[in-house]
Amino acid sequence: MMHRMIAATALLAVSLPAAADRLVPASPERVRAHVEFLADDLLEGRGAGSRGYDIAARYVATQFRLLGLQPAGDAGGWNQAVPLLESTRVVPAGRFTIERGGSRTELVPAEDFIPGHNFLGSDATVTAPVAYVGHGILAPGLGHDDFAGIELKGKIALVLNGAPARFPHGQRAHYSSGSNKNAELVRRGAVGVIHLNTPEDEKRGGWDRAVRLSWVPRMRLLDAAGQPLDAFPELRVSASLNIASAPKLFAGAMHTPEEAFAAAADGKPMPFDLPVTVTLRSQAAIARTQSANVVGLLRGSDESLRDEYVVLTAHLDHIGRGAAVNGDTIYNGAFDNATGIAVLLEAARTLAQSPVKPRRSVLFVAVTAEEKGLLGSDYFARNPTVPLASIVANVNMDMPVVMWPASNFTAFGAEHSTLGEVARKALAAEKLAMSPDEQPEEVIFVRSDQYSFVKRGIPSLYLDNGNGSTDASVDVKARTKEFLRTNYHMPSDQASLPIHYPSLAKLARVNARIALAIANERRRPAWLPGDFFGEVYGRPNGR
Repeated sequence: MMHRMIAATALLAVSLPAAADRLVPASPERVRAHVEFLADDLLEGRGAGSRGYDIAARYVATQFRLLGLQPAGDAGGWNQAVPLLESTRVVPAGRFTIERGGSRTELVPAEDFIPGHNFLGSDATVTAPVAYVGHGILAPGLGHDDFAGIELKGKIALVLNGAPARFPHGQRAHYSSGSNKNAELVRRGAVGVIHLNTPEDEKRGGWDRAVRLSWVPRMRLLDAAGQPLDAFPELRVSASLNIASAPKLFAGAMHTPEEAFAAAADGKPMPFDLPVTVTLRSQAAIARTQSANVVGLLRGSDESLRDEYVVLTAHLDHIGRGAAVNGDTIYNGAFDNATGIAVLLEAARTLAQSPVKPRRSVLFVAVTAEEKGLLGSDYFARNPTVPLASIVANVNMDMPVVMWPASNFTAFGAEHSTLGEVARKALAAEKLAMSPDEQPEEVIFVRSDQYSFVKRGIPSLYLDNGNGSTDASVDVKARTKEFLRTNYHMPSDQASLPIHYPSLAKLARVNARIALAIANERRRPAWLPGDFFGEVYGRPNGR
């Protein structure tokens, strides 16, 4: 028997590349058609829970049906209902009062600070002392403790966004997570939190953008009892402080903001109490709503593997309507993430219409409320429409900003699991290279929907635009930075931008190759030995 198994394995290894080469070509014009529809003003920015989003969801379900996929949502339908709680803060009603030695300083909403969102009540006020705790991170394995020697019980924590630059990429991403930080603050008895950008963070996303987006509602998932998840009721108030206004809070403290920023930049914890008492107040309108994930199934061809699943995801929502910029109030989200959905749909077509069929089943999931905190993917990962233990991998597609003929793509998560080699081979088959993550400070691996699956122990991968072009005259880094500065989360993210559809079609084919390779390899993808995410979230083989 053993020699037969070896021969069969060898035959499979030889046949897989040939099978992948039989995939039908991906169509740039089909990708364009999807993007132009999804980013049209008719859909009003596809805000989660909006009519425009529902139109987009119906469009995706229709495309799935045309491809011959099977509905795999709730009760045999295409949609999976996602229950949500929405909070719209009343910024002018916010209050941030600093009391120091008998004097009082009132900060100005939208100028000095932005009040946080409430999810457990429409109005909240807390008066408490303040303690600065750096990035708000306890990482024993990295020798880092921002809480050493400081008592947080009954205090408001002043926390820097992000994580120390000296952390390895994976740990930096993990410890930058807001929910992870909040959980640590709650364990230590904090009653509120003030968020503050570092100077480096401020360069990437300044205060003006934060103010402009302060109107955007935030959401939380509702549990089976109708209560919001990850709402952290112990942290009764929160606010974001303008870095330019930080001296007003630090005045009279044992360290200046500049000293605190310098220590944080060096990765050195420096917690200390501020000689102030702060009153924070926030007010919000709270409403229950729902949106939907759209789920289509391509049934696997192998009876022994078809009840295992490769999940391909892309988020369908964007911001919706909002503050006017140059008279435009619709935040269309062409790159973010009509392109990702278009790539998902074209990858689905490539797999569904090719003569070679995946042995495992493939789920295609257009998720909602990514812009609200990865909520749609989190809900699916918590409540999958197939058994959780049967999901072997996630491949995500989010905002590939490609305005040039691409020569490479970045595979976020490649260094964490065996999916990295799968991605490398799939890219090479399309004559593309894999570029490294050149912006670890952006902690992208925890900022898109693959992270919801990572937290369930599922090896995951996310392909995004890389750093190179076949056109040597294109400065890819400069153009990407310019897009992020002028178009990201703006009404100008429209289909009129110079989207390079042939490169997006190549990306669709790469993702189809990755999905096919995972589906046809008998062994499940696995975390690499000693990998941080595998150690924190991974599950044993077979789950």
